Amino acid sequence: VHGDTKIRMEIPKVMKAVVRKDEEGKDMAVENIPVPVPNKDEVLVKVMASPCNPSDYYWVTGVYGMPGKKPAPPVVPGIEGSGIVVGVGEGVSKELIGKKVGIFSETYEFKSYFGNWGQYTIKRVVDIYVLKNQAMSFEDTCMLFVNPMSVMLMWHIIENDKHTGVIHTGASSSLAKSLFKLCKKNGMPIINIVRSAEHVKDYEDMGAVYTLNQNHPDFKKQLADVIAIVKPSVCFDAVVGDIGKTVFHALPPFSHYYIYGELSRNPFMEINIYDILMFQKQMKGFWVSEQLTKISRERVIEDLDFILDDISKPNSCFKQTVLKEFKLEDFKTVLAEFAGVASKGKYIFKPNNQLKPAQHFHI
Repeated sequence: VHGDTKIRMEIPKVMKAVVRKDEEGKDMAVENIPVPVPNKDEVLVKVMASPCNPSDYYWVTGVYGMPGKKPAPPVVPGIEGSGIVVGVGEGVSKELIGKKVGIFSETYEFKSYFGNWGQYTIKRVVDIYVLKNQAMSFEDTCMLFVNPMSVMLMWHIIENDKHTGVIHTGASSSLAKSLFKLCKKNGMPIINIVRSAEHVKDYEDMGAVYTLNQNHPDFKKQLADVIAIVKPSVCFDAVVGDIGKTVFHALPPFSHYYIYGELSRNPFMEINIYDILMFQKQMKGFWVSEQLTKISRERVIEDLDFILDDISKPNSCFKQTVLKEFKLEDFKTVLAEFAGVASKGKYIFKPNNQLKPAQHFHI
């Protein structure tokens, strides 16, 4: 018996997991820890796949997470993943057992945090998504929340606030490419800001009209010229620092500017107060866990169904590339290397060691 349910699958008492034992991620190891038991309104999930996203790295190193609410070490990292429900707690339907699910670790208020870089994880029922199509693979469905759901939430902002054009910094990322494809599909003009000529070429190959290299000597003039054409009214900034300062100042009056990352590793950004005082620009934070609290559970499921349908189709907006699969024991390699390949695809963990042959393949 696990929780209040007899399980049709054998569940061990001990499991392997990556454990962060300090606040900065300097002391981490794969350890044997007890398999958790689901409490009321919780499920036990056998984790089959979990990616390493930039947000995972910043979470592991202690940068991300609301001060005073982050769980104290030791803690298991891993924000999202996919797996099979193998146990349920009180108040949860036994019909969930055996279902394939997408899983998400809430990282805003940390009401019930247990990460996914382990063989099993505990999740609140509200933090799982029962796959509409149970035939889809774990690789297909381990990356539904951090990137695709963020893009859907950004799209809701674009639609609901009737924005006329978009600027996106840090646009070489998988998330940014998904937002670009969704905007292109819906006729929404978008300016993509990247950090190299190679990334500009990537966007040109995808049919982008407006892509700028932030390291080009004439970047500021190019930015002003393209803003005059597109007249964007919203920016999603994953970089901040000097690039954020330049873009915020260049935005038209009454624009909305959302910060959702800190790739510059500089949390301070100088701004001209007249951009806010006289030109009425608004600066806001965008954190996916917090944004999810602003929409109904029904809307979340509707969006995830849309994402899942999209992934199964040609010319998908949300399909991502898996570059390589790893065992949990390889976490140091993953954390050291993932940033260098982030513009090309994802590294994912297979906690229960069901690895595919090393190769490039698409999901």
